[in-house]
Amino acid sequence: MKNKKKLVLLSLVAVPSLLYSAPASATEILKPAYILASYNANVANVVQLINNINNTTATFQTNLEAALKAYNALTETEKQYVTNYSTLSAHQQTRIAYRKLAAQIEEKLYSVDSTSSNYYQNVIETKDWYNTLNAAQKTFVSASAQKILTSYIAPNTSVDKVVNKIQLINSSRLSFHKDVANARAELNALRRFSNISLPVGIEQQLLDAEQLVVKDKAAAKEVENAIAALSPKTSTAQDVQAVKTSFEALTPVQQQLVPNVWTLVDFVQGKHTLPTKDNIPKTPVLSDAAAVPGKTTAMTKNKNIYKAKINVAASENDTERFILTTKDKMTIIIPPLYTLVNEDEGVMDIQVTKRGNRITLIATLNKEPVTFDANMEIIIEGLPANSSFNRSNGFGKQVPADFIISGNRHIIQTTTPGTFQIIRN
Repeated sequence: MKNKKKLVLLSLVAVPSLLYSAPASATEILKPAYILASYNANVANVVQLINNINNTTATFQTNLEAALKAYNALTETEKQYVTNYSTLSAHQQTRIAYRKLAAQIEEKLYSVDSTSSNYYQNVIETKDWYNTLNAAQKTFVSASAQKILTSYIAPNTSVDKVVNKIQLINSSRLSFHKDVANARAELNALRRFSNISLPVGIEQQLLDAEQLVVKDKAAAKEVENAIAALSPKTSTAQDVQAVKTSFEALTPVQQQLVPNVWTLVDFVQGKHTLPTKDNIPKTPVLSDAAAVPGKTTAMTKNKNIYKAKINVAASENDTERFILTTKDKMTIIIPPLYTLVNEDEGVMDIQVTKRGNRITLIATLNKEPVTFDANMEIIIEGLPANSSFNRSNGFGKQVPADFIISGNRHIIQTTTPGTFQIIRN
Protein backbone atom coordinates (compact mmCIF):
# COMPACT_ATOMS: atom_id res chain seq x y z
CA MET A 1 0.00 0.00 0.00
CA LYS A 2 2.82 2.43 0.85
CA ASN A 3 4.53 1.80 -2.51
CA LYS A 4 1.28 2.55 -4.36
CA LYS A 5 0.98 5.89 -2.59
CA LYS A 6 4.54 6.79 -3.61
CA LEU A 7 3.78 5.97 -7.24
CA VAL A 8 0.79 8.30 -7.21
CA LEU A 9 2.89 11.14 -5.80
CA LEU A 10 5.59 10.56 -8.41
CA SER A 11 3.04 10.70 -11.20
CA LEU A 12 1.81 14.09 -9.98
CA VAL A 13 5.34 15.45 -9.97
CA ALA A 14 6.06 14.04 -13.41
CA VAL A 15 2.96 15.67 -14.93
CA PRO A 16 2.82 19.31 -13.68
CA SER A 17 -0.19 20.04 -15.89
CA LEU A 18 -2.35 18.09 -13.44
CA LEU A 19 -1.75 20.86 -10.92
CA TYR A 20 -3.71 23.38 -13.15
CA SER A 21 -5.51 25.66 -10.73
CA ALA A 22 -8.86 25.84 -12.57
CA PRO A 23 -11.67 23.66 -11.16
CA ALA A 24 -12.07 20.29 -12.79
CA SER A 25 -15.08 18.04 -13.03
CA ALA A 26 -15.03 14.40 -11.94
CA THR A 27 -14.89 13.38 -15.60
CA GLU A 28 -11.82 15.54 -16.27
CA ILE A 29 -9.95 14.07 -13.28
CA LEU A 30 -10.29 10.67 -14.84
CA LYS A 31 -8.85 11.87 -18.20
CA PRO A 32 -5.35 10.67 -19.16
CA ALA A 33 -2.54 13.09 -18.41
CA TYR A 34 -1.71 13.79 -22.07
CA ILE A 35 -5.32 14.91 -22.76
CA LEU A 36 -5.33 17.35 -19.82
CA ALA A 37 -1.94 18.71 -20.88
CA SER A 38 -3.28 19.41 -24.37
CA TYR A 39 -6.41 20.97 -22.88
CA ASN A 40 -4.38 23.39 -20.76
CA ALA A 41 -2.11 24.27 -23.68
CA ASN A 42 -5.13 25.23 -25.85
CA VAL A 43 -6.44 27.60 -23.19
CA ALA A 44 -3.02 29.07 -22.51
CA ASN A 45 -2.53 29.69 -26.25
CA VAL A 46 -5.78 31.67 -26.52
CA VAL A 47 -4.97 33.70 -23.40
CA GLN A 48 -1.59 34.59 -24.92
CA LEU A 49 -3.11 35.49 -28.30
CA ILE A 50 -5.52 37.87 -26.59
CA ASN A 51 -2.66 39.44 -24.64
CA ASN A 52 -0.85 40.02 -27.95
CA ILE A 53 -3.64 42.30 -29.26
CA ASN A 54 -2.78 46.02 -29.29
CA ASN A 55 -5.53 48.33 -30.54
CA THR A 56 -3.05 51.07 -31.54
CA THR A 57 -0.77 49.09 -33.87
CA ALA A 58 -1.13 48.07 -37.51
CA THR A 59 -1.38 44.39 -36.48
CA PHE A 60 -4.57 44.99 -34.47
CA GLN A 61 -6.94 43.40 -37.00
CA THR A 62 -4.64 40.45 -37.71
CA ASN A 63 -4.04 39.66 -34.05
CA LEU A 64 -7.72 40.07 -33.20
CA GLU A 65 -8.77 37.65 -35.94
CA ALA A 66 -6.14 35.11 -34.81
CA ALA A 67 -7.35 35.27 -31.22
CA LEU A 68 -11.00 34.96 -32.26
CA LYS A 69 -10.26 31.96 -34.48
CA ALA A 70 -8.38 30.18 -31.69
CA TYR A 71 -11.04 31.00 -29.12
CA ASN A 72 -13.86 29.72 -31.34
CA ALA A 73 -11.94 26.46 -31.82
CA LEU A 74 -12.05 25.74 -28.07
CA THR A 75 -14.67 23.49 -26.52
CA GLU A 76 -17.36 25.13 -24.42
CA THR A 77 -15.63 23.84 -21.28
CA GLU A 78 -12.25 25.21 -22.38
CA LYS A 79 -13.77 28.63 -23.11
CA GLN A 80 -14.75 28.88 -19.46
CA TYR A 81 -11.07 28.97 -18.49
CA VAL A 82 -10.11 31.88 -20.79
CA THR A 83 -9.59 34.40 -18.01
CA ASN A 84 -9.21 37.46 -20.29
CA TYR A 85 -12.23 36.92 -22.49
CA SER A 86 -13.58 40.35 -21.44
CA THR A 87 -10.50 41.90 -23.07
CA LEU A 88 -11.24 40.04 -26.30
CA SER A 89 -14.85 41.27 -26.19
CA ALA A 90 -13.70 44.86 -25.61
CA HIS A 91 -11.40 44.65 -28.63
CA GLN A 92 -14.34 43.54 -30.77
CA GLN A 93 -16.26 46.65 -29.72
CA THR A 94 -13.19 48.74 -30.53
CA ARG A 95 -13.13 47.20 -34.01
CA ILE A 96 -16.75 48.29 -34.54
CA ALA A 97 -15.84 51.85 -33.50
CA TYR A 98 -12.82 51.89 -35.82
CA ARG A 99 -14.92 50.70 -38.76
CA LYS A 100 -17.44 53.47 -38.13
CA LEU A 101 -14.65 56.07 -37.94
CA ALA A 102 -13.14 54.83 -41.21
CA ALA A 103 -16.54 55.01 -42.90
CA GLN A 104 -16.94 58.64 -41.77
CA ILE A 105 -13.54 59.57 -43.18
CA GLU A 106 -14.27 57.93 -46.52
CA GLU A 107 -17.67 59.58 -46.66
CA LYS A 108 -16.04 63.00 -46.28
CA LEU A 109 -13.30 62.18 -48.79
CA TYR A 110 -15.78 61.21 -51.50
CA SER A 111 -18.34 63.91 -50.66
CA VAL A 112 -16.73 66.29 -53.17
CA ASP A 113 -16.31 65.33 -56.80
CA SER A 114 -12.75 65.30 -58.10
CA THR A 115 -13.68 67.90 -60.74
CA SER A 116 -15.04 70.34 -58.15
CA SER A 117 -13.17 73.54 -57.36
CA ASN A 118 -12.97 72.70 -53.67
CA TYR A 119 -11.92 69.07 -54.18
CA TYR A 120 -8.33 69.83 -53.21
CA GLN A 121 -9.42 71.63 -50.03
CA ASN A 122 -11.65 68.70 -49.08
CA VAL A 123 -8.83 66.19 -49.60
CA ILE A 124 -6.47 68.28 -47.48
CA GLU A 125 -9.04 68.52 -44.68
CA THR A 126 -9.70 64.78 -44.83
CA LYS A 127 -5.97 64.06 -44.88
CA ASP A 128 -5.52 66.14 -41.73
CA TRP A 129 -8.24 64.07 -40.07
CA TYR A 130 -6.73 60.81 -41.33
CA ASN A 131 -3.34 61.77 -39.91
CA THR A 132 -4.82 62.02 -36.40
CA LEU A 133 -5.60 58.28 -36.45
CA ASN A 134 -3.37 55.68 -34.88
CA ALA A 135 -1.87 52.85 -36.95
CA ALA A 136 -4.68 50.44 -36.07
CA GLN A 137 -7.43 52.88 -37.04
CA LYS A 138 -5.80 53.60 -40.41
CA THR A 139 -5.96 49.92 -41.39
CA PHE A 140 -9.76 50.14 -41.49
CA VAL A 141 -9.68 52.83 -44.23
CA SER A 142 -9.96 51.24 -47.68
CA ALA A 143 -6.81 50.88 -49.78
CA SER A 144 -8.17 53.19 -52.48
CA ALA A 145 -8.94 55.93 -49.95
CA GLN A 146 -5.55 55.49 -48.27
CA LYS A 147 -3.88 55.90 -51.66
CA ILE A 148 -5.50 59.31 -52.10
CA LEU A 149 -4.83 60.39 -48.52
CA THR A 150 -1.17 59.41 -48.60
CA SER A 151 -0.34 60.71 -52.07
CA TYR A 152 0.65 64.16 -53.24
CA ILE A 153 -2.22 66.15 -54.74
CA ALA A 154 -2.20 69.55 -56.39
CA PRO A 155 -5.19 71.90 -56.57
CA ASN A 156 -7.09 71.78 -59.87
CA THR A 157 -7.21 75.56 -60.13
CA SER A 158 -4.99 78.56 -60.88
CA VAL A 159 -4.61 82.23 -60.01
CA ASP A 160 -6.38 83.22 -63.22
CA LYS A 161 -9.32 80.93 -62.47
CA VAL A 162 -9.67 82.30 -58.93
CA VAL A 163 -9.46 85.93 -60.11
CA ASN A 164 -12.06 85.23 -62.79
CA LYS A 165 -14.42 83.61 -60.25
CA ILE A 166 -14.14 86.58 -57.88
CA GLN A 167 -14.75 89.10 -60.66
CA LEU A 168 -17.87 87.25 -61.78
CA ILE A 169 -19.46 87.29 -58.31
CA ASN A 170 -22.84 89.05 -58.51
CA SER A 171 -24.89 89.69 -55.37
CA SER A 172 -28.18 89.63 -57.34
CA ARG A 173 -27.73 86.06 -58.55
CA LEU A 174 -29.49 83.32 -56.62
CA SER A 175 -26.17 81.44 -56.60
CA PHE A 176 -24.40 84.41 -54.95
CA HIS A 177 -23.62 82.68 -51.63
CA LYS A 178 -22.45 79.51 -53.37
CA ASP A 179 -20.25 81.51 -55.76
CA VAL A 180 -18.61 83.33 -52.84
CA ALA A 181 -17.97 80.05 -50.99
CA ASN A 182 -16.47 78.42 -54.11
CA ALA A 183 -14.18 81.37 -54.77
CA ARG A 184 -12.95 81.31 -51.17
CA ALA A 185 -12.40 77.54 -51.33
CA GLU A 186 -10.30 77.85 -54.51
CA LEU A 187 -8.25 80.70 -53.06
CA ASN A 188 -7.58 78.71 -49.87
CA ALA A 189 -6.57 75.69 -51.95
CA LEU A 190 -4.10 77.76 -53.94
CA ARG A 191 -2.57 79.31 -50.84
CA ARG A 192 -2.16 75.94 -49.21
CA PHE A 193 -0.37 74.72 -52.31
CA SER A 194 1.87 77.72 -52.87
CA ASN A 195 2.53 81.28 -51.70
CA ILE A 196 0.51 83.22 -54.28
CA SER A 197 -0.82 86.79 -54.33
CA LEU A 198 -3.79 88.21 -56.20
CA PRO A 199 -3.92 91.44 -58.23
CA VAL A 200 -4.62 94.59 -56.23
CA GLY A 201 -8.23 94.93 -55.11
CA ILE A 202 -9.32 91.41 -56.11
CA GLU A 203 -9.23 89.89 -52.64
CA GLN A 204 -11.01 92.95 -51.24
CA GLN A 205 -13.85 92.22 -53.65
CA LEU A 206 -14.11 88.76 -52.14
CA LEU A 207 -14.02 90.15 -48.59
CA ASP A 208 -16.77 92.65 -49.44
CA ALA A 209 -18.87 89.85 -50.89
CA GLU A 210 -18.38 87.76 -47.75
CA GLN A 211 -19.54 90.68 -45.60
CA LEU A 212 -22.65 90.94 -47.76
CA VAL A 213 -23.27 87.23 -47.24
CA VAL A 214 -23.17 87.82 -43.47
CA LYS A 215 -25.71 90.66 -43.80
CA ASP A 216 -27.97 88.50 -45.98
CA LYS A 217 -27.97 85.74 -43.39
CA ALA A 218 -28.72 88.19 -40.57
CA ALA A 219 -31.67 89.72 -42.45
CA ALA A 220 -33.05 86.28 -43.29
CA LYS A 221 -32.63 85.10 -39.70
CA GLU A 222 -34.64 88.07 -38.41
CA VAL A 223 -37.58 87.15 -40.64
CA GLU A 224 -37.18 83.45 -39.77
CA ASN A 225 -37.53 84.33 -36.08
CA ALA A 226 -40.58 86.51 -36.79
CA ILE A 227 -42.26 83.62 -38.62
CA ALA A 228 -41.42 81.23 -35.79
CA ALA A 229 -43.08 83.63 -33.33
CA LEU A 230 -46.42 83.50 -35.17
CA SER A 231 -49.07 81.59 -33.25
CA PRO A 232 -52.64 80.62 -34.23
CA LYS A 233 -53.68 81.46 -30.65
CA THR A 234 -52.13 84.89 -30.19
CA SER A 235 -51.21 86.29 -33.63
CA THR A 236 -53.68 88.53 -35.44
CA ALA A 237 -54.06 89.06 -39.18
CA GLN A 238 -52.16 92.31 -38.69
CA ASP A 239 -49.24 90.39 -37.18
CA VAL A 240 -49.19 88.01 -40.14
CA GLN A 241 -49.29 90.91 -42.59
CA ALA A 242 -46.35 92.57 -40.80
CA VAL A 243 -44.24 89.42 -41.13
CA LYS A 244 -45.30 89.00 -44.77
CA THR A 245 -44.20 92.58 -45.48
CA SER A 246 -40.83 91.90 -43.83
CA PHE A 247 -40.33 88.79 -45.95
CA GLU A 248 -41.23 90.60 -49.17
CA ALA A 249 -38.72 93.34 -48.28
CA LEU A 250 -35.90 90.77 -48.50
CA THR A 251 -33.95 90.33 -51.72
CA PRO A 252 -34.52 87.08 -53.66
CA VAL A 253 -31.13 85.86 -52.41
CA GLN A 254 -32.14 86.55 -48.81
CA GLN A 255 -35.59 85.02 -49.23
CA GLN A 256 -34.16 81.65 -50.19
CA LEU A 257 -32.33 81.59 -46.84
CA VAL A 258 -35.59 81.62 -44.84
CA PRO A 259 -36.23 77.91 -44.07
CA ASN A 260 -39.72 78.26 -42.58
CA VAL A 261 -41.27 80.37 -45.35
CA TRP A 262 -43.99 77.74 -45.88
CA THR A 263 -45.18 78.33 -42.34
CA LEU A 264 -45.75 81.95 -43.31
CA VAL A 265 -47.55 80.80 -46.45
CA ASP A 266 -49.94 78.75 -44.29
CA PHE A 267 -50.79 81.82 -42.22
CA VAL A 268 -51.19 84.07 -45.27
CA GLN A 269 -53.45 81.57 -47.04
CA GLY A 270 -55.74 81.32 -43.98
CA LYS A 271 -54.90 77.81 -42.88
CA HIS A 272 -55.21 78.98 -39.25
CA THR A 273 -58.20 80.71 -37.64
CA LEU A 274 -56.65 83.75 -36.00
CA PRO A 275 -58.02 85.78 -33.08
CA THR A 276 -59.12 89.34 -33.70
CA LYS A 277 -57.29 92.26 -32.16
CA ASP A 278 -59.90 92.58 -29.42
CA ASN A 279 -59.95 88.98 -28.19
CA ILE A 280 -56.27 88.10 -28.06
CA PRO A 281 -55.53 86.24 -24.84
CA LYS A 282 -53.43 88.46 -22.63
CA THR A 283 -50.12 87.17 -21.38
CA PRO A 284 -49.82 88.31 -17.76
CA VAL A 285 -46.80 90.37 -16.78
CA LEU A 286 -45.59 88.71 -13.59
CA SER A 287 -43.34 90.00 -10.81
CA ASP A 288 -39.77 88.84 -10.29
CA ALA A 289 -40.04 89.67 -6.58
CA ALA A 290 -43.26 87.77 -5.87
CA ALA A 291 -43.81 85.66 -2.77
CA VAL A 292 -43.08 81.95 -3.17
CA PRO A 293 -46.00 79.59 -2.42
CA GLY A 294 -45.34 77.24 0.47
CA LYS A 295 -42.55 79.39 1.88
CA THR A 296 -42.29 82.31 4.31
CA THR A 297 -41.85 85.73 2.72
CA ALA A 298 -41.04 88.95 4.59
CA MET A 299 -43.27 91.82 3.49
CA THR A 300 -41.59 95.09 2.57
CA LYS A 301 -42.32 98.07 4.82
CA ASN A 302 -42.85 101.72 4.00
CA LYS A 303 -43.84 103.74 7.08
CA ASN A 304 -46.73 101.72 8.60
CA ILE A 305 -47.64 99.89 5.39
CA TYR A 306 -46.46 96.34 4.64
CA LYS A 307 -46.60 95.08 1.04
CA ALA A 308 -46.10 91.84 -0.91
CA LYS A 309 -46.84 90.54 -4.42
CA ILE A 310 -48.20 87.18 -5.56
CA ASN A 311 -48.08 85.96 -9.17
CA VAL A 312 -51.39 84.62 -10.47
CA ALA A 313 -51.15 82.61 -13.71
CA ALA A 314 -51.73 79.12 -15.06
CA SER A 315 -47.98 78.52 -14.85
CA GLU A 316 -47.84 79.18 -11.10
CA ASN A 317 -48.14 76.72 -8.19
CA ASP A 318 -51.76 76.98 -7.06
CA THR A 319 -51.87 74.36 -4.29
CA GLU A 320 -49.65 75.95 -1.61
CA ARG A 321 -50.57 78.85 0.67
CA PHE A 322 -48.48 82.01 1.12
CA ILE A 323 -47.02 83.02 4.50
CA LEU A 324 -46.30 86.76 4.70
CA THR A 325 -44.57 88.12 7.80
CA THR A 326 -44.18 91.64 9.23
CA LYS A 327 -42.09 93.19 12.00
CA ASP A 328 -45.24 94.28 13.84
CA LYS A 329 -46.24 90.93 15.38
CA MET A 330 -48.54 90.23 12.44
CA THR A 331 -48.52 87.41 9.91
CA ILE A 332 -50.75 87.27 6.82
CA ILE A 333 -51.78 83.88 5.42
CA ILE A 334 -53.04 83.86 1.81
CA PRO A 335 -54.79 80.60 0.86
CA PRO A 336 -53.80 78.53 -2.23
CA LEU A 337 -54.57 80.20 -5.53
CA TYR A 338 -56.91 77.41 -6.62
CA THR A 339 -59.36 78.84 -4.04
CA LEU A 340 -59.23 82.26 -5.73
CA VAL A 341 -62.61 83.24 -7.18
CA ASN A 342 -61.24 85.90 -9.54
CA GLU A 343 -60.55 84.33 -12.95
CA ASP A 344 -58.08 86.97 -14.13
CA GLU A 345 -54.30 86.57 -14.25
CA GLY A 346 -51.53 88.96 -13.26
CA VAL A 347 -49.93 90.17 -10.04
CA MET A 348 -51.93 90.20 -6.81
CA ASP A 349 -50.96 93.07 -4.52
CA ILE A 350 -51.22 92.43 -0.78
CA GLN A 351 -51.09 95.39 1.61
CA VAL A 352 -51.66 95.48 5.37
CA THR A 353 -51.65 98.54 7.64
CA LYS A 354 -51.89 98.73 11.45
CA ARG A 355 -52.62 102.08 13.01
CA GLY A 356 -53.52 101.92 16.69
CA ASN A 357 -56.38 99.42 17.01
CA ARG A 358 -57.25 99.48 13.32
CA ILE A 359 -55.95 96.90 10.81
CA THR A 360 -56.62 97.28 7.07
CA LEU A 361 -56.01 94.41 4.63
CA ILE A 362 -56.03 95.23 0.94
CA ALA A 363 -55.72 92.44 -1.65
CA THR A 364 -56.23 93.32 -5.33
CA LEU A 365 -55.69 91.61 -8.68
CA ASN A 366 -55.47 94.00 -11.63
CA LYS A 367 -56.81 96.74 -9.31
CA GLU A 368 -59.91 94.71 -8.39
CA PRO A 369 -60.48 93.34 -4.83
CA VAL A 370 -59.97 89.58 -4.67
CA THR A 371 -62.30 86.98 -3.22
CA PHE A 372 -61.31 83.52 -2.00
CA ASP A 373 -63.34 80.37 -1.31
CA ALA A 374 -61.01 79.77 1.65
CA ASN A 375 -60.11 82.19 4.43
CA MET A 376 -57.31 84.69 4.37
CA GLU A 377 -55.91 85.01 7.91
CA ILE A 378 -54.40 87.89 9.83
CA ILE A 379 -52.49 86.50 12.81
CA ILE A 380 -51.83 89.00 15.62
CA GLU A 381 -49.69 88.17 18.65
CA GLY A 382 -49.73 89.65 22.15
CA LEU A 383 -53.31 90.90 22.38
CA PRO A 384 -55.25 90.51 25.64
CA ALA A 385 -57.00 87.15 25.74
CA ASN A 386 -60.48 88.73 25.83
CA SER A 387 -59.90 90.92 22.73
CA SER A 388 -62.36 90.69 19.82
CA PHE A 389 -62.77 92.29 16.38
CA ASN A 390 -65.31 94.24 14.38
CA ARG A 391 -65.22 94.91 10.66
CA SER A 392 -66.92 97.41 8.39
CA ASN A 393 -69.64 95.88 6.22
CA GLY A 394 -70.74 97.08 2.79
CA PHE A 395 -72.88 99.81 4.35
CA GLY A 396 -70.09 101.19 6.53
CA LYS A 397 -71.48 99.72 9.74
CA GLN A 398 -69.39 97.84 12.29
CA VAL A 399 -70.26 94.14 12.62
CA PRO A 400 -68.50 91.34 14.50
CA ALA A 401 -65.63 89.77 12.54
CA ASP A 402 -64.81 86.07 12.42
CA PHE A 403 -61.74 85.13 14.46
CA ILE A 404 -60.27 82.35 16.55
CA ILE A 405 -57.77 82.28 19.41
CA SER A 406 -54.79 79.95 19.46
CA GLY A 407 -52.51 80.38 22.49
CA ASN A 408 -51.40 84.00 22.57
CA ARG A 409 -52.48 84.57 19.00
CA HIS A 410 -55.71 86.04 17.67
CA ILE A 411 -56.49 84.97 14.08
CA ILE A 412 -58.88 87.06 11.98
CA GLN A 413 -60.47 85.00 9.18
CA THR A 414 -61.95 86.54 6.04
CA THR A 415 -62.52 85.61 2.39
CA THR A 416 -62.34 89.23 1.26
CA PRO A 417 -60.15 92.22 2.14
CA GLY A 418 -61.40 94.69 4.72
CA THR A 419 -60.78 96.96 7.71
CA PHE A 420 -60.87 95.44 11.23
CA GLN A 421 -61.13 97.17 14.60
CA ILE A 422 -59.53 95.60 17.67
CA ILE A 423 -61.93 95.63 20.61
CA ARG A 424 -60.06 95.41 23.90
CA ASN A 425 -62.71 94.18 26.38
